[in-house]
Amino acid sequence: MSVVVEYELPENWAKSKIGDFAHTTSGGTPKRSMKEYYDGDVPWVKSGDLNDGSLHSVKEHITELGLKKSSAKLFKPGTVLIALYGATIGRLALLQFEASTNQAVCGITLPEGVDNKYLFYYLRSIREKLIKQGKGGAQPNISQGVVKDIEVPVAPLKQQKRIVAKIEELFSHIDAGIEALNKAKQLLKQYRQSVLKAAVTGELTKEWREQNKNKLEPASQLLERILQERRQKWEEQQLEQLKGKGKVPKDDKWKERYKEPDSANQKHEVPGDWLVCSFEELILELKNGISKKPSEDMGLAILRISAVRPMTVHKDDVRYLPEDFDTKDFEIVEGDLLFTRYNGNPELVGVCGKVKGLKNKTVYPDKLMRARPVSSNMLCTDYLELSLNCGISKNYIRSVTKTTAGQSGVAGGDVKKCPTILPPYEEQVEIANIVSEKIEATQRLDMELDVQLAKAEKNKQSILASAFSGRIIDDQ
Repeated sequence: MSVVVEYELPENWAKSKIGDFAHTTSGGTPKRSMKEYYDGDVPWVKSGDLNDGSLHSVKEHITELGLKKSSAKLFKPGTVLIALYGATIGRLALLQFEASTNQAVCGITLPEGVDNKYLFYYLRSIREKLIKQGKGGAQPNISQGVVKDIEVPVAPLKQQKRIVAKIEELFSHIDAGIEALNKAKQLLKQYRQSVLKAAVTGELTKEWREQNKNKLEPASQLLERILQERRQKWEEQQLEQLKGKGKVPKDDKWKERYKEPDSANQKHEVPGDWLVCSFEELILELKNGISKKPSEDMGLAILRISAVRPMTVHKDDVRYLPEDFDTKDFEIVEGDLLFTRYNGNPELVGVCGKVKGLKNKTVYPDKLMRARPVSSNMLCTDYLELSLNCGISKNYIRSVTKTTAGQSGVAGGDVKKCPTILPPYEEQVEIANIVSEKIEATQRLDMELDVQLAKAEKNKQSILASAFSGRIIDDQ
């Protein structure tokens, strides 16, 4: 089914399919194995380059030989480009320079009687309808045949130009508002970062700390108690395992197998009663997840890698394993801290989120790591979650992240060594409460800004709908 004009047009307008008045063709990709086909002087447009506006430059170029030896084609300035494939389907651009394209980009060359901006804005107005024409799986594609079949309300050329001018006049006012909204979103992001920085430098609780300085247990003493409990829990676990195997220890030599955690080997400036320890000192274990690939439509929930983001675990972002899969070593529980081991984006490697509000039995995959803090009575996991995502901890993780074949990753051993800022327990709780309150306020504001941005886009769509039904200009 093609995209058709479903409303009545002014008398001097006509309905016409793109294939009846324009030339359409897509490009191609030179063989990647042939180095002499790339890094030349011919701009090569891919669907990700399309910006829904005027396209002035691209990142990748091919050579004249690459152009000749492939189905890539040159398009002149003024060509309307449209993406045919995947996540970018329906994205547009007005080409401002001579360039070639790959097969995911269709170029539409117009006759003198059709203004390229007029067609560009019309295609923008029907993008959602166009996406629905896509065929395929998770990322549907449209063909050149679909593009050729698109019906366009064609006004006389002078009216086309007046309509374009009116659209751009009205859009300019909306775009000014959108720019202000996006600036506000960026300021909120900067404010969030400043709150986190103040949290782990002690600035956020400076006054509170002064008021309570005689009541607080220094972090050095707190860490001693944490390490004692860490060893005690290890011994309890080992003893239980030995008894389960029918081995009752005759003496305490088995306790010598306990491995003391490494301490932080870096010096960092922190408030007087705080200290910097290694993350390993604060946890009972750090364990990779299940390597089995999810293959079921329903069953045992296993988190996707994308479920973990800074200070967030999206517990509903799951796939499924067979219900009878042995999970005893891989279940997540309330208060667990999850880290990403691998990601295509280095910025998302080593980020930490706390498991909260878990309702269903859930396990985690091998590209995530699970950390179990020693004690919820001595460690505020909400504080740990925020601390590990900023300041010296974040900088350290960035420094030990390695990239191979486009995938970035961090080793569990390096995560254990991560320098972690430890305030007194009561101050951890106070920091977490203040940060939570401030971050929630920014999230509410951010959501309101998103509502306003959505309204702005809706207003643009209303303008386009009026434009291509002949109602945007006073006379025809």
